[in-house]
Amino acid sequence: MEAGTTLIFFTAEDVNFSKRQIAGTSFDYKEKKWTKKSFPFPDVIYVRGGGDGTADLLEKFDGLGIKRINPIHAFNKSDLYQHLNQDQNVRPHLPPTVNVEKWSDMESSLLKFRHAYVKAHRGRKGLQVMRVERLPNDTGYLYSYSIIGKLVRGKAINMESLLKTIRAFFGDKKVIVQRAIDLVKIKNNRLVDFRAEVQRNKQNDIDIVGICARVGRPNSPITTHSSAYRYDVYLPKLFPRYTAQKLNVLKSNIQDFLHKVYASVEKKYGEFGEIGIDFAVDKKGKIWLIECNAQSAKVSIVKAYGAKAQRVFLNPLEYARTIVNTNRYPLFNPRSRSSRTAEATEAVTAAEAVREARKAVGVRKVRIIDDQHQKFRERIEETGL
Repeated sequence: MEAGTTLIFFTAEDVNFSKRQIAGTSFDYKEKKWTKKSFPFPDVIYVRGGGDGTADLLEKFDGLGIKRINPIHAFNKSDLYQHLNQDQNVRPHLPPTVNVEKWSDMESSLLKFRHAYVKAHRGRKGLQVMRVERLPNDTGYLYSYSIIGKLVRGKAINMESLLKTIRAFFGDKKVIVQRAIDLVKIKNNRLVDFRAEVQRNKQNDIDIVGICARVGRPNSPITTHSSAYRYDVYLPKLFPRYTAQKLNVLKSNIQDFLHKVYASVEKKYGEFGEIGIDFAVDKKGKIWLIECNAQSAKVSIVKAYGAKAQRVFLNPLEYARTIVNTNRYPLFNPRSRSSRTAEATEAVTAAEAVREARKAVGVRKVRIIDDQHQKFRERIEETGL
């Protein structure tokens, strides 16, 4: 309601291209209940989740000129790292990383880094990440990973055994090896890192909505499924020897770092409505980028900020209204408007005509593709958007 949008939830299976209709679910504020009915195609797509058919569906929507909140629905960690490593403003914040082309790359990287993370090129919620630690005096390797919140730990007696474990865990997925950052820890060997929710608002300005300190479970290799706190409150606990002035400098450096990362990501992919940026601060106060998320679940910010996190759900909807009347097309789209087929051009013309008609009567429509849409329904209903 507050955003002034018609908000529809649907999956790829709900889309009928022959009829140009979507069997979507929306909240009826008069009846105070969720209802499912047919809707015309959207003005803007807000991707939440995505299965095997998501990429094909989005490509078809691109051909119709339908805009997205974000130009891509998932980052490839290797491609993004290679781009950011060319940016002199971001490069100092990147831990040494190796793209594994063959298994000898894996072995040499693990020997070199001693403490490292192996990550699949694509993966969310920390489910495709393994931490590896080389034990002193070549007595073996400790490894750990998380499966839906459950910590799995083990020991490999030698490199051969470790590589076998890694192969079994990742299968045929492409991976990178990244040197572990010397994260600040609290008691019980609990890692602490940070998640920043960075978005564009209705003025199309970059808005750092909130930054959360995420405290991992004891001995866990990641901080996903962790406790979360407002970073401005938690930083003095992590750096008790810092003066107030030194803490303010660190906060300013973090804000500057987030703007640099956001700008660099947009140089490669095009304008983003939101990015969840994971980063760490080591024991010396240096800021390190961990990864970027094109689909933040926004769990940490809700834990840390409570009702004050409402803006993180409102911004994307208001941003959708901003971009619906612009000529913003994803920079990644290999087909320019002049090179589309006659059929696609006709469809785009029709879609633009519909948008102009909606504009005349002040109507805006936003749809959400969401494989976990029930949770989002509940959040939207609670916040009254």
